[in-house]
Order: sequence, then C-alpha cells, then structure tokens
Amino acid sequence: MSASDPTRSRHLGLWTYFVLYTFLLYIPLVILGIFSLHTSATLALPWQGFSLRWYREVADSPELVNALKTSLVVAVVSAGISTLVGAIAGIALGRFKFPGRGALAAVGLAPLAVPYLGLAVALLVTFLTLGIRPSVATVVIGHTVVAIPYVLLLVATRMAGLDDRTEDAAADLGAPWWRIVYRIHLPLARPALIVGFITAFQVSFDEFYLAYFLSGFRPTLPVYFFSSLRRGELVPPALALSTVVTLLSILLMAVTWAVSSRYLRTTPGAPE
Repeated sequence: MSASDPTRSRHLGLWTYFVLYTFLLYIPLVILGIFSLHTSATLALPWQGFSLRWYREVADSPELVNALKTSLVVAVVSAGISTLVGAIAGIALGRFKFPGRGALAAVGLAPLAVPYLGLAVALLVTFLTLGIRPSVATVVIGHTVVAIPYVLLLVATRMAGLDDRTEDAAADLGAPWWRIVYRIHLPLARPALIVGFITAFQVSFDEFYLAYFLSGFRPTLPVYFFSSLRRGELVPPALALSTVVTLLSILLMAVTWAVSSRYLRTTPGAPE
C-alpha cells in the first residue's frame, strides 16, 4: 500500500459524506420545485405533466400574496433596525473600552442562547401586560431582537482587526471620536454591514415561532404555510411561491458568501 492510499481513502470518505449530506439536504427542495410544476392539483403520483399554471395562480391568491408582503416588510424593517443597532454596538465593543462593556456584550448576544419559543412566549406576555396587541410591529420588534446579535458579531469581529495606528493618526490630526467613527470605522465595517443586513433579513424571513405568537391577524409566510398544512390546504400555488422564495434565498446566500469571502481576504485598514 502506497503512502498516498490513506489520504486517498480519507478524501473519498469525505466526498462521499459531502454528496450524501447535500443530497439529503436539497432533495426535498428539488421535489418541492418539481411538484410546483405538476399539472394536477393532487400532490401525488402518477405524474400527469408539466405546467406553469400554479405560478400564474399565485397572484390570484390574496392571502398568499398578503403573507408574502408581510414577511418582506417585516424582514426589511427588522433587518434595517438590527443593522443600525448592531453596527453601533459592534463598533463600540470592537474599538472602545468603557465601563459596562462586558455587560453590553452579554445583553447583545443573549438572544443567541435563548430558545425562540421561550422568547416568543415571553415577548407575547410582555406586550399583553403593556396593553400592546400582537401586530406586524410586534413581529418587527421580536425579529430585531434575534437578528441584532448576528450583525453585532460580524461588525465587532471586523473592527477587532483594525490597526490601532489608523485611529491614532486620525486623533493626532485633530479628528474627534465621532469623525473617526464616520470616516474610518463605518467604511471599514461596510462589508460586515452588508453581510449582516442580508443575514438579518434571512433570519427574519424564515423565522416562525416569534411570528406565530406575535403576528396577530396578519400572518407572515411561514405562519401561513403552517396554518395551511394544519388545515390540509397546502395548495400548489403555495408550492410555486415556496420554490421562488427558495431560489431567492439561495441567491441571497450566494451574495452573502461572495461579500464575506472578499472582506475575509482583506485586512481592515488596507485598501480593498
């Protein structure tokens, strides 16, 4: 047996694992897309032919379209707020030393350690105690809470690699701290902010527990799908919309990977 045989066997085993994992992960999505093109309204075999009728009927389902609009509004607003708050906290934690810095980090990252179901119930009880009825606004608040840690981690990690001499040079030239943040920190954090916004958008768009408890009478898309499944009414137009949403999610993941790969190869403070 040659010395390369163990290495070849290990590579073969890793590739086999990767192929099986990818197959099991994505085959349900492929089946979903195939049945969204099925002529029959019955989600079962035998196959009766291909058709785009269900994609055309998506627009004729007002409940489905409204759920999609609600999800998009909630995802965009919560991603924007969480990006703003996460950027402020990330820059503060990554570049400044102040009393309570550890407490701020613990509070900012706490949602990562709390199960979404427990957090959803806690927020619902809090809102009801304060006399606030579940609505789109309460869903935005819940999704913002769980999305902030992702942006905070990305920005703080980016800022931690900044060369101190850059800030020292700016301070020696008379720049106040707010100008250093605006002219140095924010431009260098831009890739992390882009990735953070996309990540927060995906976290919000796919989240179910918080949306289920806090959405009231305007369900998001995951809540609508769950309700349809529970009633046995998961119609083919829903499958068609799910396929489109899945493809858009894959596109967002590709953009996130491209941006993150670029800034991970770039040293903060160096020209990109």
